[in-house]
Amino acid sequence: MNMRDATRPSHEGRKESKRAPRVLLSPFTNTTNPYIDLQKQLLRDIGYDVRPLSLRYLLRGGFVDLFRRSTVLMLHWIELRAFIDKGRGVVPRLRGVPVVLLYCALMALGRARAVCFVHDHAVHNARGVVRVLSVALMSLVRGLADMRIVHDPHYAEHFRARYLPHPLYWDVPERAVSGVKSTQEGTHAPSFAILGTVEPYKGIAQVLAAWPAGHALLIAGRGQAAYVETLHAILRERDLSACVTLEARFLSDAEFNARIDAADVLILPHVADSMLVSGAFFEAIGRVPVVIGRAIPFMRWAAEQFDNVLLFEHEEALPEVVRFVTENWPRFSAAQAVAARRQQAIDMFGWETCRHRYRECFDALAQHPRTPGAVHIRNRLALAARRAEREDCDEANTRCIREEHDAAIGPSGGQPLDRNS
Repeated sequence: MNMRDATRPSHEGRKESKRAPRVLLSPFTNTTNPYIDLQKQLLRDIGYDVRPLSLRYLLRGGFVDLFRRSTVLMLHWIELRAFIDKGRGVVPRLRGVPVVLLYCALMALGRARAVCFVHDHAVHNARGVVRVLSVALMSLVRGLADMRIVHDPHYAEHFRARYLPHPLYWDVPERAVSGVKSTQEGTHAPSFAILGTVEPYKGIAQVLAAWPAGHALLIAGRGQAAYVETLHAILRERDLSACVTLEARFLSDAEFNARIDAADVLILPHVADSMLVSGAFFEAIGRVPVVIGRAIPFMRWAAEQFDNVLLFEHEEALPEVVRFVTENWPRFSAAQAVAARRQQAIDMFGWETCRHRYRECFDALAQHPRTPGAVHIRNRLALAARRAEREDCDEANTRCIREEHDAAIGPSGGQPLDRNS
């Protein structure tokens, strides 16, 4: 979907003669999903003039915006500029590292308030020293920000961030999906799907290794060639080709939406140390009758909110969850239940909810004081270092607790029957 990037600011609730506050956004475009377009539309909807935080814009006169207190620098995934995935592993991108450091300098030197959206624990698929480097770089960026924002309330305290809901992709003006999915209650076996990029951090290989034969599963999305071949090898070894379909190619917005609409159950098997939340969740919740996810913190929280979100700890437990959904499909697919969950999703993540929460958040940011000059820079760099050190300690403590917990009780799987007993 292509959203119009008009530069004329919205003046909702403001006088026409007053200059709208400006947001400099990076990245300004994203071809892999419409998240950035949603952010731009949402910011304009609450009265902000959104411009790109790019060298071209700054050199054409936008540099002065960095020294206006009313300006907001909004950063998403800027650490990705410093790394590249060549198919055989993630490696540093030498030309990208200075770009990230430039962003850090702009955050430290300017008067504009910096907002960092925390999406990931580390760069996807990074391993070893490269992963450590990505974590350190992300910690630096977070530490320099005046405000950090997460879409998972579980991590608000960990990252000393503010929680804001991730907008539903299907409840956006001019893009809203109307009506309730027709499920033909209980008249067919449910179909399962894994949608989006096909990469190692999604944990798809582990799912296929445990997938119960006879249950239809669609895997669709752009994938890494080596990883796709690994998936094909598992399909051949387990003789799953009759029930599992693998479409390893880029899906247009229309194709992705068609597959979401056709799915009865969406599976989100992302490994625990990759992203905080899955964007596909906000395509599916309230739109797909059932969502099954690995029991990462966000999915645990979602399962507490929605009775159609089911969890698995380890892949060995996934067949049990699949059987549970199949046996209880008439209940999950009942039109009244689907409609109720749709309204619940709108109440929690819908456009009007996000407008209210974002306006409230940015109004609070406008009152945030900043200390100019060299003292400000020293304070922010020292604070960034302390935050990174605390986060490293928190992560190490969490890892130690988890290891002791696993050693004490052994691995456990999701227990969907306990949720409905």
